[in-house]
Amino acid sequence: MDKYIEYGIVSAPSEEKPLAANLKAFFAPLNRVMVKTKSKGLLNARLPYVYSHYYWNLNKEMQVYVELYPNTDNEGKRKFANPDVGWILFANMREVPPPHGVPIEEQEQYVQELLAASGFPYVVLHEYRDGEERL
Repeated sequence: MDKYIEYGIVSAPSEEKPLAANLKAFFAPLNRVMVKTKSKGLLNARLPYVYSHYYWNLNKEMQVYVELYPNTDNEGKRKFANPDVGWILFANMREVPPPHGVPIEEQEQYVQELLAASGFPYVVLHEYRDGEERL
């Protein structure tokens, strides 16, 4: 079973720079980067939320994909009602059968380490059920 979870980073929307820097520092020793994308096509895929950019990383070795985006879009729409959440980290963990799979527990540990490295408290906003479409 794959796992899709959205975590709320308890921060102000204006704390993007320190948050992004902390995540960049997490990825650096892994020879990975958090890509900042402004691609119109990728941003349009986030509609009805309108963002000027978001960040993403795919760690194929860990089989984990993450996105970081603001809780409040450019038009003032909030994805989640929690007023303490300035940023959202979406994590997609894939269950792949052996011998190529990474156990889901190891992927969860990786995501927890990433969240801890953010330097901000966080809350679980939504864990998707099997087959549930992403909010």
